[in-house]
Amino acid sequence: MSIYDRIKDKFIMKNAWEDWASYRSQLTELILEHDPESVIIIGAGRCNDIDLFTLLSGGKKVICVDVDVASMRTSMERLPDNLRSRIECKNISLTGISEKDMEVFCDRMLSSARDKGQDISMDYLRSEMLLNLEALQKKLIQSEEAILRYLPEKSADTVVCCGVHSQLFSTLSFFIRSYLGSLYDIIPEVTELEAEADRIIRDMNNSIIPIINNALARAAGRYIIFGNEYSPQSPVEGAEQCIRNVRENMNPVERHLRWDFNSREGVVYDMLLQECILS
Repeated sequence: MSIYDRIKDKFIMKNAWEDWASYRSQLTELILEHDPESVIIIGAGRCNDIDLFTLLSGGKKVICVDVDVASMRTSMERLPDNLRSRIECKNISLTGISEKDMEVFCDRMLSSARDKGQDISMDYLRSEMLLNLEALQKKLIQSEEAILRYLPEKSADTVVCCGVHSQLFSTLSFFIRSYLGSLYDIIPEVTELEAEADRIIRDMNNSIIPIINNALARAAGRYIIFGNEYSPQSPVEGAEQCIRNVRENMNPVERHLRWDFNSREGVVYDMLLQECILS
């Protein structure tokens, strides 16, 4: 298993299906309020937050979109064969950065540390980090059309994109924090490099989130629902930019749902749902 696969495994919530039952029920009901004939679920993954069975039993056409194919396959396993065959799964990266790109980034950074060992310097580490981050930045999509090639305009009545924007670069952030933390005893100044990497990731979100949101709105025929972790006092990276962009450009109707994200650790999110009616 690669280091990137091990990082992804840390993001799997083992008890999500049970913990998220109330949130899943409420979010699914919200989707059904619009009585869509078809629904695109962005960042579907294991679909612990949306009840696929209920959507499909109601005759809805469902398209699941995620960069992680294995996770989407897992979500299918909960469904009977007659419903499973009615879901279309699309392997799409909203950012343009693939799972392979992330594997390469992690492997290159680990190789840099191994090659230098105890002799690694701050200048060398910074150079390697910025070089490899720049390689990822070059992969970022530059236009809405890059997404619309896979999700054409008006692909479905309703597009649902909940809990996605905060995850666009979450594995990247996690790796960088863990990687630099492991080098702290050798180079205490790595905290400065971590702050620099955080700024770069924030710039990446600032650049790409308006493109993603506009493309998804074009892929929706009637409605689009954005859901993000709402924390004005300590904004969540990615979620903050999405909330602001939607407010400024899409005239949303807003409501809040409680998301019991991890009951064992007491992690609860106030999810801001922004519903946009498209002309």
